[in-house]
Order: sequence, then C-alpha cells, then structure tokens
Amino acid sequence: MYMVQTSSHSRRSSLDSLENPSINSPTSPYSLSGFDSSAALVLLPNQDDQDLSGFSSDEDQEERDPQFEIMKLLIPPLPPSTIFLYLLAPYLRVGAILAADGSIPLKLGFFNLFLAAALSAFSRNIWFLLARYLRKSTVEDIFLEMIPKSIGRAKRKRREIIRHLLLCFTGLLRILIVSMYLRASVDSVYPLVLSVLPLKTGLITTVIFGLLAFVVSLPKSLAAKTVICTTWLSIVLYTAWLVAALYNHATGTPMLGPTWLQRGSLWNDYTSIAFSFATSLTVPLSASLVGRPSVPSNKTDRGKYFLMLNLFSAALATVLILPSMLMTPSPNAPGALSDTPNILVQVLRASSLLFAIPSVLVSTPPLPVPTAVRRVCKFDLSKVTLMTVVVLLSLAPPSTAATLNDITLLLALTGTYFLPACAHIVIHYFRRPLSIVMPSHSVPNTPHATQAPSPQTISDGLLQRKERSLQRKRLWRRILWDPIGNDMGGRAVDRNMVASEFAYGPTE
Repeated sequence: MYMVQTSSHSRRSSLDSLENPSINSPTSPYSLSGFDSSAALVLLPNQDDQDLSGFSSDEDQEERDPQFEIMKLLIPPLPPSTIFLYLLAPYLRVGAILAADGSIPLKLGFFNLFLAAALSAFSRNIWFLLARYLRKSTVEDIFLEMIPKSIGRAKRKRREIIRHLLLCFTGLLRILIVSMYLRASVDSVYPLVLSVLPLKTGLITTVIFGLLAFVVSLPKSLAAKTVICTTWLSIVLYTAWLVAALYNHATGTPMLGPTWLQRGSLWNDYTSIAFSFATSLTVPLSASLVGRPSVPSNKTDRGKYFLMLNLFSAALATVLILPSMLMTPSPNAPGALSDTPNILVQVLRASSLLFAIPSVLVSTPPLPVPTAVRRVCKFDLSKVTLMTVVVLLSLAPPSTAATLNDITLLLALTGTYFLPACAHIVIHYFRRPLSIVMPSHSVPNTPHATQAPSPQTISDGLLQRKERSLQRKRLWRRILWDPIGNDMGGRAVDRNMVASEFAYGPTE
C-alpha cells in the first residue's frame, strides 16, 4: 500500500522550495522537514493485487454495484409484507408438523423450540449483515469472499467452477426439500385413498400431486401472484390443521400421528424442531428489501427494518408451533383413521405441504439449457426436468428415502446454523477489511497547525470517534457471541446424539 498527499497546495509548496534556498534551510520554519499537509491520506491498492491480464476492471466494479447484484436475482424488489411471508413460511412446514409427534418432556421441548427460534433469527441477522457489508446478494457470492482472490484466467476459472458447485449444492438441497414435501403429503393421504380404492395408488397419487405442484410452480419469480397466493394458502392450511388438531385433542378424539414412514436415523424430536427453523432465502430477500425505494435509505434504518421483520416472523412461528407440542397422538387407536375429524386433519396436513412446494421450486437455480434447445422447446425444459427428478425421488423405496431425508436434514441444519457462523469468523478475522480510516495528524509549529480547524477536519474527527466506538461494540459482540455460539452448537450436537441413542438405541 502506498500513501500519497492529495493537496495541490503541498505540490506548489514543494516547487517553491526548490527555487528558494532559504526555505530548504533547517532553521527555516517553512522547511520541508517540518512541513505536513492537512489533506486526507488516500490508500492506493497495491499493484501486486491488480490483475496482470491487462483487462479493464469495469466488470469488477459492476459486480460490486449493489443494484447490479439485485438485477441478477430471481427475486425482484418485493413489498415488506411479501418478504415477511417468505420469512415466515419456511418455519411452518414438515418440522412444525412433526413437532406434534414429539414424546420428549414439555420443558425440554419448549427450551429446544425457543433455542432453535433464537438461533435461526440470529443466523438470519448474520446473513443480512454480511450481505450488507460485502454488498452481495447471494449466499454463493458471500461464500466466495471467504476464498482468497487470485490472479490470472486459470484461477478465475477455478472460482467460477467453485461458484457452479455452490449453485449445485443449493439446487440439490431445494430439490431434496421439495421431494420431502411431496413424499410427506402423499403419505398423509395415502391411507385414506387406500381405504377407498382397492389398488395400491401410491404412484398415481404421487403423479397427481406432482402435476398439481408443477402447474402452480410455472412462474419464474417469487414475485408472481401465483407463488405468493399459494404460499399464503400454505400458511392458512397449516393454521387450519393446527386448529382442527387442537379441537380433536380438546374433545378427546383419538388422533393419528404424522404418517411418515421414511424417517432417517438422524431424525428425532430435537432435530425435527431444529429443522422447522431452517431457512435458505435470507440473503436474496434482504437484497430485495434493500432494493425497494419505499424502505428507508439509511443503512441503520434498513438493518432495523429487516431485524423487525426477522424477529416478528420467528416469534409468530414459535407461537404457531408451540400448541402442536401439547397434543398427544395415538397412532394405534382403533377406528382413528375412519373418524371424520382425523380425515380432515390428514387432508389439511397434506394440502399445507403440497402448497408449500412452489416457493421452494421457483427459487431453485435453473438447469443450464443450451440456447438451441430452448429455441426448439416451447416449454420450460429446466423446470420440467426438475419436477421429474422430484417425483422420482419421492417414489424412492423407504430405505433410500430415509437416507435422502438424512442428507436433507444435514444440509439444511449446516446451512442454517453453522455456515453463517463460519462465514462471519472467516470474513471478520482472517480476510482483509474492505476499508480503513486513516487519521490525519497536524505537525506543530507549522502554518497549518496554527489555523482554525476546517469543517472537513472536524468531520474526520467525528468519523474516527464513531469508527472507534463501532469497533469496540463489534469487539464486545464477538467476545460475547462467538463462545456462546460454539458452546450452543456443541451442546446441541451432544444433546441430539444422546436423544438419538435413547430413542433408537446405541448404533453398532
């Protein structure tokens, strides 16, 4: 790094000093040895860090433009109500429904619920702060900031390969989640259909549900009214299922537990609650909120605005999941399947999961289809292929489905609770900061030292004090939260292992 003085007055003083020898004398008050300009110091980037390929850096500047990042998103600027919808909807799906089948003590279950909600809201806030600090609008771009930037075409190509791999992992997780929703919805109504029709209609039911989910998932953006309406409908159906289940519990009607035969070895009461608060669209949604003109332009106000939506969605989800933990299902109750209230509960549960598919499928990265193929095909070949894969995965045998559910759980929990903490630690502790505030000190016994401070100097002092105060606050937050987060993560892993051994016996 090189420091240069940007004041024209200093250049003129240097030229005059060459012509006047008296100025160059050590005894002169205007000698160069005592001269120091009050101009701000500018940090120039090291030439070694520049690209040696000879290309212009306009593309790099374009990538750093936040508006350009928003234009690259599949999520355009959305109103706050829609952003709140997409923050709340992932909480009220499979994990929330499986919470009704829990057998752990209520005190321990409530503690696990509140802990998962707090950690989820905290990780969302970390993603938002990282996205605002790095001016990125996708998790993939934030993850690439953890990798040291390299020079040359070959290493840039390597970064592009890493970006594509990250997109593949993101798409894989969402495809697995969609197949899980489809499989769980079919399992909920399959006993009802089997009691009416003598044939095994699992394949037919899966295909029908898959076609219905494909039709409502045809839009290419989360801003489409179809996707917004189906997501609202999913929340309404979940609320109706909760009310119907609570009514059955209050009236003493024997209730069936969630019919899901393909649970993996990692699924238990603790991991189900943790999975219910797993999310994956925080960074694009925060970028979409920043892109709206109606949102306050101040960064602090925007942060408080998103924090309010985040906390309110987590609190409302906790309120809607909490009553389901009070119910006691009876999976072996005689005649429970033929009861009309239980039939209604099963249908509402399946419908809630089915209408939760469009928002996840639309946000899945599309497959790279060649231009020539897209010109020939008049339909969305990428979405048709994705939906076909989802249907095939949902028809997997029970042993394969259990393995897929374990992979889904592992990827979702890692992306929600561990990846933001890892990104925060690497970017703030190991990566070079984006900017440095350089103080300007005036040398005594100079003409500039005797002058009155300019407004620019006063503002620089205020900026430096504000920077020091902000650094102290961040230091205390890191000292407080990093040990707490690591301790909570370790305790959660130990608790899940103990609970798994208690529920399923020690693994051999």
